[in-house]
Amino acid sequence: MKTLFVSATAQTEANYYLIWHFFKQSNTDIKKIVIISTDFTREKGYVDNLTSVLNALQVGSENSSVTIEELPLKNGIEENNVEAIKDVLLQWIAHNKASQIIFNITGGTKLMSIAQDQIAQISSRYDCVYQSRGSNQLVWYNRPPGKQCYDLVLPENLEARLKGRGYQTVSAETSFLDLPAQQYHYIQQMYKYLDINIDKAKDLVFLLNALTAKVMNEPEHSFPQTIEVRDGYRLKKCITWLKLLTKLPQPYFSYDSEAATITWENKEAVEFVGGKWFEVLTGLLIVQHYLAQKQQVDVQIGLQFKKTSDGNEVDVAYINSSYLHLFECKTVNWERQDNPTTKVNADLRKFDSVGQVGGLNTHKYFVSLFDISDQSLAVAKDTGIRVIMGKQLQDFGRYIA
Repeated sequence: MKTLFVSATAQTEANYYLIWHFFKQSNTDIKKIVIISTDFTREKGYVDNLTSVLNALQVGSENSSVTIEELPLKNGIEENNVEAIKDVLLQWIAHNKASQIIFNITGGTKLMSIAQDQIAQISSRYDCVYQSRGSNQLVWYNRPPGKQCYDLVLPENLEARLKGRGYQTVSAETSFLDLPAQQYHYIQQMYKYLDINIDKAKDLVFLLNALTAKVMNEPEHSFPQTIEVRDGYRLKKCITWLKLLTKLPQPYFSYDSEAATITWENKEAVEFVGGKWFEVLTGLLIVQHYLAQKQQVDVQIGLQFKKTSDGNEVDVAYINSSYLHLFECKTVNWERQDNPTTKVNADLRKFDSVGQVGGLNTHKYFVSLFDISDQSLAVAKDTGIRVIMGKQLQDFGRYIA
């Protein structure tokens, strides 16, 4: 069994890009990924973050031939006892009869790297590799000269592109790979709902949007905040799915069946369930689209930038083949809005203005859970905006330029 060892770290991409390289570029025969963890990396959520992003991208998931396992180190040995670290690793190797091993020493403490390096010297079937961001290479330093350095394909730099256009970022954008595991759990469940029955999923989103709006429209509310669910019709249709969302790891809200109330623990939960989740889901669909083509892109969520005193924001952004791709994401039920076509058209024109940040080499997308009118589709066409709406989400990749 060929096994890859990685160390949980705050920089999820340090592991993800290497894993992507193996699985998508090299068609590797790795069957198991072992995540070496410590009390610190578990408490910080780094282990859960890496596991969740790999599962979201179909590595180590139920549909994958690769399994993921956590290997915990006793508290403190990662900083002061290289022999104890070696004992843990060697016991695992002996018990699992790993025939070939790759140690990714990019993350973890120095002693963890030393321990893996010393074990790698035991057998010619054990390799050590690290990711050199300076040269964008994978370095297999215990291999013979001439077989040590290989190029690692990394996503194009979005911040550099903005600076080249005279803009500056005004907040650190969030890479899809660095989002907390809590968000991955939620969007994976919502993705399942959309796949099973998109109309029922829309009813659930409409219900949750109404419940979050009650809180967001009255910001003086303190938390936790409990809201009565008054839309009995949609509640009855979606009650099972609603309850499943409360059973997720780190749920964003709780539901009281007897009182028919939802309780929000904090403002961040309200904002995420009230629309932010759809931006993250769009990020997942983008990454899955490029993975299927054996490509990778660095998808950013909530990118803020400015040239003058006024700032702008796009929901989702990435660069591929020198083209800047920008996405505006909406979960609004337009039919329930006053003058819906006017509202959509205003949003489209505003997005078109913001989209000038990329210049000619820009693709703009308006992603809407609910369908928009033919008149709004015409406005989108006139402004060069691609629309992905409703059931088109189920075939997302065909609409990407």
